[in-house]
Amino acid sequence: MRILLTRPINDSHRIERQLGQSKIIVYIEPLMHIESLNVLKINALNYQALVFTSANGVMVYCKEIQKCALPVYVVGESTRQAALEAGLNPVISAGADVKKLSATIISKLSPSNGPLLYLTGKHVAGNLAKDLEDADFQVDHQKIYTAVAAQQFSNNTKSLLKQKLIDYIPFYSPRSARIFKQLIEAEGIRDLLSTASALCISDAVKKEILLLGWKNILTAKEPTQDSIFELINIKL
Repeated sequence: MRILLTRPINDSHRIERQLGQSKIIVYIEPLMHIESLNVLKINALNYQALVFTSANGVMVYCKEIQKCALPVYVVGESTRQAALEAGLNPVISAGADVKKLSATIISKLSPSNGPLLYLTGKHVAGNLAKDLEDADFQVDHQKIYTAVAAQQFSNNTKSLLKQKLIDYIPFYSPRSARIFKQLIEAEGIRDLLSTASALCISDAVKKEILLLGWKNILTAKEPTQDSIFELINIKL
């Protein structure tokens, strides 16, 4: 089995390690790379808790901002793992559902204890900040990184596609799926996907790549990484 991972490089390497015990050949072609934004003025000590909805947010926080012993609330298994690996503690996870994350924060914290620091990328899905503000929390939403789209495939990936040596390509967001589609069409290699299957985290992702001539398009039952790989009988 041959899988092409398209997440940013640190995320892809984390998945590669998780797949390390399986007889799977892993190739990596990041569709986006992470660039830090201006975060030097953030003082996390002014808040009662940190909130993350991406592993990249955790990575940039740990690299650019002085870490402090605050509770960390996260959504998504990869975000939880990134926070634990970075030594953040305690880490409270609400699975893969942003609505569950807001409900967890509302049930465990009090607006009277101070504001929340919500650290994200420039492109954000969901309405977490608004849901928390509707519950009377003060939320300081800081965009600390941007995910810059790749402009072309690497020569290695183009060669793999031309030789039809890729079996599965997982997609985690509509934006990454859209970038992939744009690169495929720019290269004029849509017809090279007839032996590859797309693994989509949601119907919104599937919609972006429907017409690319796949062998198959599979959609996860739940919006989680585990559910994506369960589509091909892999347990991470």
